[in-house]
Amino acid sequence: MKTLRAVPALLTCAVIALLASPDSANAREAAHPTNPRSAAPSAAGLCASATLSGRGVEGALSPREVTRRLGPLTDSHRAARGYVPGKGALAAPGAVRNGGSLAATAIHPAQGTAFKRLQGSDGSCATQSVSTQVRVRGADTTLYTPTMYPAGGSCVELVTVYNQGEASVSAWDWCRNVTFEASVPIDSGFLSTYTDGSSSAYTGRVIKTSAASNTWAADLYNYRTRGWDRLYSQSGTTQARYDGWDIYELYSTVGSSGRAGSCDALAGITVESSNISVRVGGAWTAASPANSDTGYDAPNSAFYCPTRTYRMVSAYDHWLAVG
Repeated sequence: MKTLRAVPALLTCAVIALLASPDSANAREAAHPTNPRSAAPSAAGLCASATLSGRGVEGALSPREVTRRLGPLTDSHRAARGYVPGKGALAAPGAVRNGGSLAATAIHPAQGTAFKRLQGSDGSCATQSVSTQVRVRGADTTLYTPTMYPAGGSCVELVTVYNQGEASVSAWDWCRNVTFEASVPIDSGFLSTYTDGSSSAYTGRVIKTSAASNTWAADLYNYRTRGWDRLYSQSGTTQARYDGWDIYELYSTVGSSGRAGSCDALAGITVESSNISVRVGGAWTAASPANSDTGYDAPNSAFYCPTRTYRMVSAYDHWLAVG
């Protein structure tokens, strides 16, 4: 069975780890007990650290390649958010899509933590799961597991993307072009640089870097250099919402058996997010009832996956889904 283990609670950010089973030849992605990496930064300092490497993310794709690989997802991602040119994105994550020949069987559910719109909201941070074991077979299935968007009118959404032939950590621009603008493949180079050496999970944050221009940046924590590498930055006026999320989101279609294609893609895999944190007025704090809720949650039945389970382990900084 393929599993996604939680990252140790050393980290101040959300944890979602998709790991291979010890029986798998790829289990070495997940753990290296005989060759541990040097101690990670303290919980109090990781997300809040201002240590910027001055470099871009290692292995990031060229803009042309981002368009080639992720451009076909633009329309579906816009539709999933209810985006209308000139009006922005009005729908909440997980809202039912309307129209199209597949409308009767198309699903777009979500579960996880929703960030409240609070005065001064200016960032979120998470340790997000990644895996080379997710197998998306059909072109009608795309997984955003997880996807993170801070409250406060962010220009950037940080998305872990799985679709047919694609596994990446990518940045979506909500202020200018409303499309994927940056991406780094989930491969051995990524795992050796942006995971902590004991699990296949990367630490990412999206923070406001300039209030005057409403500039937001998506950074990935480089565990080799112990600094933040920049994936993408954008400024302007958001065309999305002013609340936010750290959620397990997907869209797929349901077959004649009543089982969604996404269920097969994630069969036997555990997806977990813990130590979810938000920044308000420049100060980091754990997600809690004071700043978060579960406003985007759909019932388990909406996933059309009878073997799948989900629970909020601790409101609202730790959630876990299996299968």
